[in-house]
Amino acid sequence: MNETRLDFASFFEELHGHPPYDWQHRLAENAIEGDWPGAVDLPTGSGKTACIDIAVFALAAQADRSPAERSAPRRIFFSVNRRVIVDEAFERSRRIANALWIAEQSDAGDKPALRQVAANLRRIAGTEPEDPAPPLDVLELRGGIYRDNRWARSVVQPTVVCTTPDQLGSRLLFRGYGVSSKAAPIPAALIAYDSLLFLDEAHISEPFRQTLENVSRFVDPTKWAERDIGVPPFTVVPMTATPNEAMQSRGVVRLGEADRANDRLKRRLEASKPATLRPPSKNLQKDVVSEATELLNNGPAAIGIIVNRVATAREIFATLEALPKETGNKKSKKPSLPEGTAIELVIGATRPIDRDDQARRLRALVGGIERPDKSEVSSIVVATQCLEVGADYDFDVLLTECASLDALRQRFGRLNRGGRPVEARASIFIYQKDVKAEDKLKDDKPLDPIYGNALARTWNWLTEAKSEADQVDFGIDAFTRLLKQSDDSGRIPAAQLPPSALLDAPVMMPAYVDLWCQTEPTPEPDPDVALFIHGPQETEPDVAVCWRADLINEDGSGPKNWCDTVALLPPTSAECLRLPISRVRRWLDGALDQVNQYADTLGQPEPDDGSKETKGDRPPLGVLWKGKRDSTLLSEPADLKPGSTLVLPADMENSAWLGHLPDWEQVQNEGETRTRIRDRAEQAFRTAKNRAAVRLHPALRHLYPADAPAIEALFQAASRHLHEKLSNDDWQGFIDAAADKHAEFSAFASLGNPRIELYPDRKGVVLYARNRLDPHHGQTLPTLDDEEDETSRNQLGEISLKDHTAHVVAEIEQTLALVGQSLPHELFGNAAKWHDLGKADERFQAMLWRGDRTDACLRAGTSARILAKSDGVPLSRTAIKDAYRRAGLPWGFRHEMLSMQLVEAHGLAAGEGDPELTLHLIAAHHGYARPFAPVVPDEELPAVRVDDVALTAAQRSELIPAHRLDSGVGERFWRLTRRYGWWGLAYLEALLRLADQRASAKEDNA
Repeated sequence: MNETRLDFASFFEELHGHPPYDWQHRLAENAIEGDWPGAVDLPTGSGKTACIDIAVFALAAQADRSPAERSAPRRIFFSVNRRVIVDEAFERSRRIANALWIAEQSDAGDKPALRQVAANLRRIAGTEPEDPAPPLDVLELRGGIYRDNRWARSVVQPTVVCTTPDQLGSRLLFRGYGVSSKAAPIPAALIAYDSLLFLDEAHISEPFRQTLENVSRFVDPTKWAERDIGVPPFTVVPMTATPNEAMQSRGVVRLGEADRANDRLKRRLEASKPATLRPPSKNLQKDVVSEATELLNNGPAAIGIIVNRVATAREIFATLEALPKETGNKKSKKPSLPEGTAIELVIGATRPIDRDDQARRLRALVGGIERPDKSEVSSIVVATQCLEVGADYDFDVLLTECASLDALRQRFGRLNRGGRPVEARASIFIYQKDVKAEDKLKDDKPLDPIYGNALARTWNWLTEAKSEADQVDFGIDAFTRLLKQSDDSGRIPAAQLPPSALLDAPVMMPAYVDLWCQTEPTPEPDPDVALFIHGPQETEPDVAVCWRADLINEDGSGPKNWCDTVALLPPTSAECLRLPISRVRRWLDGALDQVNQYADTLGQPEPDDGSKETKGDRPPLGVLWKGKRDSTLLSEPADLKPGSTLVLPADMENSAWLGHLPDWEQVQNEGETRTRIRDRAEQAFRTAKNRAAVRLHPALRHLYPADAPAIEALFQAASRHLHEKLSNDDWQGFIDAAADKHAEFSAFASLGNPRIELYPDRKGVVLYARNRLDPHHGQTLPTLDDEEDETSRNQLGEISLKDHTAHVVAEIEQTLALVGQSLPHELFGNAAKWHDLGKADERFQAMLWRGDRTDACLRAGTSARILAKSDGVPLSRTAIKDAYRRAGLPWGFRHEMLSMQLVEAHGLAAGEGDPELTLHLIAAHHGYARPFAPVVPDEELPAVRVDDVALTAAQRSELIPAHRLDSGVGERFWRLTRRYGWWGLAYLEALLRLADQRASAKEDNA
């Protein structure tokens, strides 16, 4: 297919039903040639997010070029410092991916441009339409869960990732929040190479933008590496209304005359948005509610309320929900709302799975895509700062608390966003305590912890700029004219910007990168990457929190089995709140009065009341999830670290204080009323893994209909399983009977042959579908896992070492043909061929079968008789340890270190382009050897043989153990880091690691 046949206008119109704006067309023409601008400077509502469409199209347009000639990156990152906007960008990306999938699968032929783009993307990825991989993969990186590398799954797959600066920046700097240390090099490499990074609202993320510039210099192979790996480094495109001189020198995309002549865009630019300044208030919440109810009594309207603190939003929301609902439009003496008024609370602290449900409701009420000119129903959306940037919601009325001037300008982007022919209305409120004359303000004593003195100065500026009617017009063109009256540039004055907008990142020294690239083990000292994302201010890294009903101790059994219980269905990001670490610590410590007194901006410090955490002998509070092997019970709040994942009992007291958890219930337990958070683990697991699992335990019976005999029979079968050992056919019969009663069971009905694991308390079971729910689901690749107990497990049965090795070799050869890196392909092929030789240790083989070394099933001698994977590998830490003990295998044994020793002892890598790299790729293919191997004393060392490669017990005992400092593993790492660069070596490792994981995923789904 000739790239010149692709037409951007046709592609865009088939996607969205209308032609692109002129600026979009101009940018697409340049992007096809790899010419991205220094910045994108466009007003809100002008379609900035279409840069994602353009990047996808530019990649497809270069399908005919060789990998060395292709300039369009495979990975497209869209980063913005607001979670709700991340969601919006993800929804757009998902619509693109789905449209490409549908066009590819359709026989109608009515979307020729989309079909061409899909076909070209497949050529770049090396896939076929019948493959489970989609033409375009899309992912939302909302906060990692330990061991859940959802997006780092392929080096060659065209992918769009929507995320925040915290998540993107921490991963780029080898310290991904929530990413295990062993997995950290993969996302660092995939961001650093063959990637395009859009930084939206860059003016609120200036330190991170500076850090990206610094990293781009360190990735430059001409300066910081001896050899070029032959893969292009990342490109950054800031989206900002204040491009600096360096950006302008590389060109800035702005609206042109043709854009302003476009009727659709012209309406948005010229729409008037008059805002009335309300008198300073002692009770802002009461005043906002009063105005909202009065407005709705005049007819249906969509009202947006945006305030600066979560506590304020919660109070307004609770007040509105408690108001009586009345029919008709008559005005009553007491505040009331029209019957049927929809009320939503939108704050950042919401579980993604709940946020997805809410987003569907919001799109129906105020979605900007198919918004009718006149609202047909009444609705009120109460929100915090999380809604002020970029969200495609379109209100008729905006009631907002005063903030810094840049924040206000963004909030008004949600008012009549589409330029509808309606009379938009707005009011700006402020607390009396926040009003102060300029001569009374002191910059060393800011009034507000988030906005500093910018809030008071913005109010003073608005008061001076208002019309005789006490109004300020925040329409796009009108407000630009207002700004130009005081500054020809049209920029917001620095005095009206928050302190965070004026910060710079620290200077990034090579010594810092030397420390960050050491991921296993993590060194001390370890520079805080938050400084390089948010600048020199107090910052708040996140932790993840989720709730599980099967941790509730109704029988008083205590938390002794909690870690093993969670391991049966590990947490995923969709079920977790992402929260600042100090907020969770305070909550665990009982300081509830401080939990709600915060803003909703990412990375900002929490208010400090001066209280200190108390310590003492406490019972365990929950599970600190670190994977199946390393998870522990958490008793002390101080033990919670950045990026931690905390799993709590669903009835943990005061859980509802932490965020907006709409699906909760009050339950009675021994005369005490407690809040029980809805456990949504199964739904989240399906989203993350594309695989069904269901827990059947008495503690979970309340999640399903009480009057369903078929479901009751299924739970009863689970309680009998320990004694009766039901067959798979028996289980399938129970599942089929319950399938039409609940979605969790219907997922199993067509899959058959469930795998069964017993609960550690032996009172229930977990059922796992062996096959994926939808091998052709069209939008995302399956999740890959990188734990030893996962990569040695196959859902469907045994995989021999010979077969697995062949699969990995095939994967790496295909990958190398597509990426065009400059090192010899044979080097990687040999590393793939030898990477799992260490699994031939007879103790490892016994562990795979849950047997011992005298078991009759032990086989040896040839790779065809040696297993690489088994479906017998247990899931829980206790069961895994027991399997190791029976097999005589030292806890923590690393098969890849034995593989490296076998290759090194036989000189197999000698004579290659870089023998040291081959050895390192083998040693590092599960994330170790950066720079050291783990300490695993092993006194027995039995003989090992794989075909013609062998070591006797005596030979093994003569070798220097890999975990010793003088083994050469660490020195080799540093020589290779200098040779290929910090991120370059990580990228070379990722080629093999992801080929191994992709081969395992295909074996899982064979």
